[in-house]
Amino acid sequence: MEIFPESVRKLWDEWELRSMVLVSLFLQIVLTIFSNSRKFTVAIWIRILIWSAYLSADWVATVSLGTLSQLGDSEGKHHDMDPNHTLMAFWAPFLLLHLGGPGTITAYSLEDNELWLRHLLGLVVEVGVAFYVFLRSWTSRTPLSFLSIPMFVAGIIKYGERTWVLRSASKQHFGDALLPVPDPGPDYAEIVKKKELHNVETGLGLKSSIDDGTKLIFGGKYMNAAYSIFMEQLRHLYADLILSLDDQQKSEGIIRSASSEEAFKVVEAELSFLYDVLYTKAVVVYSPLGILLRTVSFLSIISTLVAFSFFIERHEFSNVDINITYALLSGAIFLEIYAIVMLILSDWSIVWLCSSQRKYTLLTDWIHRAITSFPSSTSGKRWSRSMAQNNLIDSCLRDKTKFDHEVNSFFDKNKFLERYRYMTWEKVDDMKEPILSFLLEMANDVRRDRKELLKHRGDHVITKKEDSISSKLGWSIVGVEC
Repeated sequence: MEIFPESVRKLWDEWELRSMVLVSLFLQIVLTIFSNSRKFTVAIWIRILIWSAYLSADWVATVSLGTLSQLGDSEGKHHDMDPNHTLMAFWAPFLLLHLGGPGTITAYSLEDNELWLRHLLGLVVEVGVAFYVFLRSWTSRTPLSFLSIPMFVAGIIKYGERTWVLRSASKQHFGDALLPVPDPGPDYAEIVKKKELHNVETGLGLKSSIDDGTKLIFGGKYMNAAYSIFMEQLRHLYADLILSLDDQQKSEGIIRSASSEEAFKVVEAELSFLYDVLYTKAVVVYSPLGILLRTVSFLSIISTLVAFSFFIERHEFSNVDINITYALLSGAIFLEIYAIVMLILSDWSIVWLCSSQRKYTLLTDWIHRAITSFPSSTSGKRWSRSMAQNNLIDSCLRDKTKFDHEVNSFFDKNKFLERYRYMTWEKVDDMKEPILSFLLEMANDVRRDRKELLKHRGDHVITKKEDSISSKLGWSIVGVEC
């Protein structure tokens, strides 16, 4: 007994590979356009869309490669491969491009970075499968076999970039890359200790840090300050490395010399740099080697499109497959151009322009103004400016009606869903000034002993109102064991 009729199975056999290749391209476009928006969007549908596309993209491309490897099995060893199957085999390097993923997302969570060895194994296996498809379809009667070579170069570059970025962002390799060269000299530690002690006693260390911070913040050009703190301090803190006293003083000097708006812009830019390093291809893309690889990849795709348009005879192949091939080529070029535009409009480009401003003052100033005029550049949002708020009262006083009983029972059994059911997002723009003022006040109170600042567990606020609320609420902060 056949579940599906012969016509349905025949239709599926004809469109199985075609549909999966188009879906793979669609998922790449979705990830490229929407993945970066999760930095500043709290809408749940955006997160679900990105999460679904991220998990589905690799699976669809892998299954498509597996289907390609079976092309021509039914034609026999002594028969030439169908010309349409030869054209379909030309899609294999495009699937490697898709497996490499867009530059705007390489990991959805930090745990994905720890799986870089799995992606390395996937790189070897998938490239091997694609190369197998390429060899099986090789024929000198059509230029398609030769056009696959530049596409293979672009695909391997993309997939290799992703694997290298995942390795670089993993916890162990991220920290190892920041460690200094061992054994700098027998007296190095003693010299540094004496210098720091001298700076503290004379006040020169803090003064110079404040002066440097003022220069970086002056005129609202906070990007250099953010990048400097990110490179010298934030990366080390994330890797659980210890900062020197000079680093602490420099950071404090920058914050003290800035207004609340500028201080929060510095922090936003710092976290944006960290996000790019951990979740995107920034480590490779924003480097001389990355720019070279991107140029080679882009030229490979362009040359393939031009050669395909001039040297391929359309009448030899199915019009549907020809159109799908043009869609893959056009989609690959669109993704490359979009990535280049995002590269130009990124914070990393602003940092490079600021560092080159002394050499090319007029040119960099003009480019800087052109870039910052776009809403998607550094003038745009880097986070949602909202904080999540879980409503405990609504959770306790929810409706007990018969209609809601089954719904509430379902959410009770699914704590993950319940968390989002009673969560709202509140704007916190008006909290910038109070937060900065309070942090500076705390820093002044414990300036002689910075370790005291880290010992507060929430009791520092209510001690300001000792008579009114400390006796009533103190137990909830300092009297509870964690």
